[in-house]
Amino acid sequence: MTPRRQWPRLRRASVQDEVESELAFHLEMTTRELMELGMTRTNARLEAERRFGDSASINAECRRYGEERDRKASRAELRHELRQDVSFAIRQLSRKPGFTAVAVLTLALGIGATAAVFSALDAVALRPLPFPDADRIVRVYPTRSSGLSDPSVPEFLAYRDVRAFDHVAAAVLQAGITLRLGDVPEMITGGRVSADYFGVFGARPLLGRTFTPEEDSPGRSNVAVISYRLWMSHFNGDRGALDRVVEMDGTPHTIIGVMPPSFDVTRGSEDIWTPTAFTRDDATKYGEHYLKVFARLRPGVTIAQARAATTLAERATAERIPERSSPITDYGADIHSYRDDLVGNYRSLLLVLLGAVGFVLLIACVNVANLLLARATVRARELAIRAALGAGQARLVRQLLTESLVLSLTGAFLGLGVAVGLLRVILGVSPEDIPRLEQARIDWRVFAFTLAVGVVSAIVFGLFPAFRAARGQLQQTLREGGRSSVARDRLRPVLVGAEIALAITLLVGSGLLIRSAWLMQHVDPGFDPHGVLTARLILPAARYPSGADVVRAYTEIRDEAARVPGVQSAATVSVVPLSGSSMASSVASEGQAENDKSPTANLRLASSGYFSTMRIPIIVGRDMATTDNSSTPGIMVINEALARLLWPSIDPRDAIGRRISAVASKKDPKYREVVGVVANLHDAGLNQSPAPEFYIPLTQTPDVLWPVIQRSMVVVVRGPSAKGAAEALARPLGRAVGRVDPSLPLTEATSMDQFLRASLATARMNTVLLSLLGGIALALAMVGIYGVVSYFVNQHVHEIGVRMALGATPGLIWRFVMQRGLAPIVAGLVVGIALSLVTTTVLQQQLYGVTPHDPFTLGGVGSLLLSVAVLAMYVPARRAMRVPPIVALNES
Repeated sequence: MTPRRQWPRLRRASVQDEVESELAFHLEMTTRELMELGMTRTNARLEAERRFGDSASINAECRRYGEERDRKASRAELRHELRQDVSFAIRQLSRKPGFTAVAVLTLALGIGATAAVFSALDAVALRPLPFPDADRIVRVYPTRSSGLSDPSVPEFLAYRDVRAFDHVAAAVLQAGITLRLGDVPEMITGGRVSADYFGVFGARPLLGRTFTPEEDSPGRSNVAVISYRLWMSHFNGDRGALDRVVEMDGTPHTIIGVMPPSFDVTRGSEDIWTPTAFTRDDATKYGEHYLKVFARLRPGVTIAQARAATTLAERATAERIPERSSPITDYGADIHSYRDDLVGNYRSLLLVLLGAVGFVLLIACVNVANLLLARATVRARELAIRAALGAGQARLVRQLLTESLVLSLTGAFLGLGVAVGLLRVILGVSPEDIPRLEQARIDWRVFAFTLAVGVVSAIVFGLFPAFRAARGQLQQTLREGGRSSVARDRLRPVLVGAEIALAITLLVGSGLLIRSAWLMQHVDPGFDPHGVLTARLILPAARYPSGADVVRAYTEIRDEAARVPGVQSAATVSVVPLSGSSMASSVASEGQAENDKSPTANLRLASSGYFSTMRIPIIVGRDMATTDNSSTPGIMVINEALARLLWPSIDPRDAIGRRISAVASKKDPKYREVVGVVANLHDAGLNQSPAPEFYIPLTQTPDVLWPVIQRSMVVVVRGPSAKGAAEALARPLGRAVGRVDPSLPLTEATSMDQFLRASLATARMNTVLLSLLGGIALALAMVGIYGVVSYFVNQHVHEIGVRMALGATPGLIWRFVMQRGLAPIVAGLVVGIALSLVTTTVLQQQLYGVTPHDPFTLGGVGSLLLSVAVLAMYVPARRAMRVPPIVALNES
């Protein structure tokens, strides 16, 4: 053990004294030399000082050199001591490989799990977006009393005049576009965007240019900007792609620019962009809310200021709405950060996971702290001897903390391996639409975070055991020959209680989410998904200009699809359930005015046979028939939810024969008769309540709707229910469509089972990850309980032997051990359940079918943990029962 270092203040005083002594010596020697030449002492002293020069500055310079010398010596001494401490710590830990392995593996699990979840959170929500001044990019939403909605064209035009924004852009994103480069057409994702779209994101093209304001107008909009991905995959990165003319939706477009690879604005991103080119008529469509509006805040403008300015513009627009019936104060606007809007609810989901792994890490730290306390008891004599040889308390604490740091950093490095594995699990079970999650990896940010967690963990689990060990009573320990007193170990049961409290909190949260997922998996979606294949088609306006052309084509496609071998039935529909798409319209029953206060319901255009193909039960009335066409009275089929919404006082079965107006008919209501009522289905997700819906026959689709939905429909076919049978229909279905129109590409071929699995992806991720973390927490708790009870038995072998010698039966010894072991566990259960009641409220939005305080989950988790605790105590308790009384005599 090296001597203690001097305090800095003492070192500074030493340098001062040393310099002054040296200078005084020099002056005195010069004075004496001059006195030997015959000068008086006074004159000699004055002459010596004159020859010496500015003594104050020389003094300061020498002191500076002296202090610098001391600092170098101090740093060298510190490095030497650190090397000594680390070397000593490694030697100490290597002498106890079992203890070291358990501690390092425990920490590797906790730190590795934390690093993996941090990597996912960092990629999704923390890493900067690849746009300049990304914090100034926002999304703009009009608001009503019912909440947020997408902006309409008049609202977008009003937002452009708000001075709080530098740039404002509108977009109709991720619309399917038919691209023809050769003979075979292809469906790709694309978007129609206004000219300022790229300016909002501060993006510059890699090649060429973006849109000019003049090109964002009808008649001049046949230009396109393509993504880097499309440029590489379809043009092999050829610069000659610029100015090349390609056919999009049957219309020639000239490629004018290529965006860089970092331009990835939305989930999934687009491959091609064309101008929005709004017409004068679009500027008067106040009720059509389908735009995405992005804006860039001016420097220094806050979101609150922008929200206030946009609200004024929104209300000015509302003043011009012809059918407005709400007071102007009901209209407003909201501004969301683009990053928050992009991440959505996934940030809170990942934070929940980070909190869960934080609990695992705390449990691991408590376990290692328990191990260190036990080891400090064994090393009490060694520490006492060190103290007797002159090592101070601070020196002992530093040495013990160094050992903790070596343990923790070793666990952190191993934890990186755990993080790699767990990150693969996260990527494998996560929903595909989590933005940027695919970029999650173990990079320098995660490495730095892991090291920081390792250092903090070392302080958390090592500081208190180090202080406690270094504070031991020297003489008493030496007298006991290194045996610690039982009183010193009362802290370990407290730590076990804390470990149990943390474990039950984590397990209750995991149990709630797992139970929610289980309940969701058993929700009836309202249709039979097995054996159903869906595929989207878009008819180009150039070849199908009128509604009659579109209806005729889709009717032929449905008939051709029904003739595919293996297909039991076929139909077409505008939107399939659980696909994430929707189209809504206001509705009003006959006798009620349809205005902007009217309720809305999901609208589906469907061909006859849709309900039988999807196996949606018809409760009363009939299906849509081939005889329902444009020359017959308008009809519709509604679901139970819409019947109850419009006529809450009647049975939904009595809705047959009643009439409803819908689909942009506020000024001139066009009523449709309800001919059927079908069962509700879960359209937005299995954890969402069924929404009101109505179905209009494909053959009675208003012409105004075809441009809105881009003449797009989904072909639905039902085949055998065997696994993979639906997917096998994709190729023959494509050939069937080709027989109607060879230029039509079939895209998004997806089975309804896949949609169902996708809707459960988030719940599945919760189940897998939290089950994994809960299992780790349970295992750590079991190890901790086993360690404490084993230690208790070892420390009380003498007492147990005496009891056995005095006639105690093995049953009494069993009860003695179990009572001591169960006391902290029961206390931890009580505290943990109380903690769970508080912390699980943050899971409210993630739960389905259970409450955060679900008694079944609380009771089940408590019983499970108690059973595991008893199991962990079984082996040491059995060992205690077999202690022979001779042990007591030998100990005496």
